[in-house]
Amino acid sequence: MLLTLMQSTVGAWQSFLQLFAEMAPWVYALFFLGIIFCVIEIVSQGFGVFGILGILMLATAIVLRMLAGGNAWMLLFMVLIAGVIIAVAFVIVGRSIKRGKLSKTEIFRVGTAVSTGVTEGTKDFSSLVGQIGTTVNALRPVGQARFEDGNVVDVIAKTGFVEAGATVKVVFVEGQKVVVEQIK
Repeated sequence: MLLTLMQSTVGAWQSFLQLFAEMAPWVYALFFLGIIFCVIEIVSQGFGVFGILGILMLATAIVLRMLAGGNAWMLLFMVLIAGVIIAVAFVIVGRSIKRGKLSKTEIFRVGTAVSTGVTEGTKDFSSLVGQIGTTVNALRPVGQARFEDGNVVDVIAKTGFVEAGATVKVVFVEGQKVVVEQIK
């Protein structure tokens, strides 16, 4: 049993040495370019072209090495080497995105696509705060009111229902939301 284990270990070590000693230079290039492309795919955003090409290059390099006289140990070593390098790169990039230099780049900043402030297309109703007006129709609680300058504006009643023709005062404005309360 111990002798079999030792022979297996020696055979694995010999396979590891033969893996790289007898590998053709262009198979080396395919193997390491495949790893580099997979790492680029981890870092970059996009469709996945680098990842697909990287996986295809790795698979091609492994198949070509096996066809050139490889064995199961060589296959295992190639898959393990590629997997470990890609996993380490994934961990390093993941940590860098959270805490390192990559977290300070624009690519990885998370924001909102919706404007948080007043934009060019948003009408500014802040000048209405404190103005007195008359409801054009019943506010249930949304409706319209005409103010001193003659403008008719969509408003929301603070307390719910307000009858048409009632006098209202603008309590506050939030964006395009104009909140009024009835003056008695």
